[in-house]
Amino acid sequence: MTFNTFDQVAEWYNNTKPLGGKNNKGLDIRPIGARRYKHNRIMKYDDNTYALLDGYFDPHGSSISVEYAKNMSAVLWSRRDGKEYIRIRNVPVGWTNFARADFHQRYLPRTMQYLQHQSGKHEIRVLTPEGVEYYVLPKTRYAWNYTTQTETADDGAFLEFERDGDEWIRVSAPIVVPSTRIDKELKKQLKPVIEEFYAQMQVLAPMLNMREYKNRNQYYDTLIDYLKEADKDLNVWQLRRAISTHIPNKIAREILSESEHEVRMTFAAVVAYEIGLYQVVDGNKDIKKMREAYNRFMNTALGLTTTQEI
Repeated sequence: MTFNTFDQVAEWYNNTKPLGGKNNKGLDIRPIGARRYKHNRIMKYDDNTYALLDGYFDPHGSSISVEYAKNMSAVLWSRRDGKEYIRIRNVPVGWTNFARADFHQRYLPRTMQYLQHQSGKHEIRVLTPEGVEYYVLPKTRYAWNYTTQTETADDGAFLEFERDGDEWIRVSAPIVVPSTRIDKELKKQLKPVIEEFYAQMQVLAPMLNMREYKNRNQYYDTLIDYLKEADKDLNVWQLRRAISTHIPNKIAREILSESEHEVRMTFAAVVAYEIGLYQVVDGNKDIKKMREAYNRFMNTALGLTTTQEI
């Protein structure tokens, strides 16, 4: 089923009988396609707002807020002041998005197309009054903190379009994302501590035995506990999935710059595991590949990449 208009979404919702059974009672689950795939469904927020859900961030059976669930909908159709809008959103940074990518490929209007490139870039191909345009759809840093039961600030990493006949006009603000360009001056300033840490890590890490799950878990827990104490708004789950992306740049720089920092050894153990040092020790990875991984990790963790608007 393809929905090309707001009215088609509302009509499908109104004509679809909610799932029955004791597990679905009172949940108003109205599938988009086959009823056995109940995670793919339409949710009505009000007469002017309908969400197409793909199973992620479903407010039913979850501790996330209704507002966060709505904001994280795969597709959100709305009508405001007589105008029709569609909003499209990716998953958070650190998540794999196979299910959401498949959902976008199936349920965007016929004048839009979801594209995923081998480079990992996600785009939406859109028919606009100026012709066909391509818009990057990055993953978002907007997250739910299950510890504090609060959401982080919305980074606006979504695409929203207003209908103009059979065409669409982008109305969402430009999205600020990291670019592949490096701030060379900043990297030059930090290069001494980056190299010193790299050398120290290679000496220490083999003795820390991060191959053992128990040890590995302990080092990650110690580092994350320290980061949480330093910044209570940090999301533990996100730190676990992508520590280089979510560690505050300021703290990462402090750890590298202070030779006696209290979590320096812990950070060395985590970085060594993340970049594959133990695979190199075991002869399963080329040291050049490890160094490249180290550079990428530090570029992200230390905030050495520049940003751009898309």
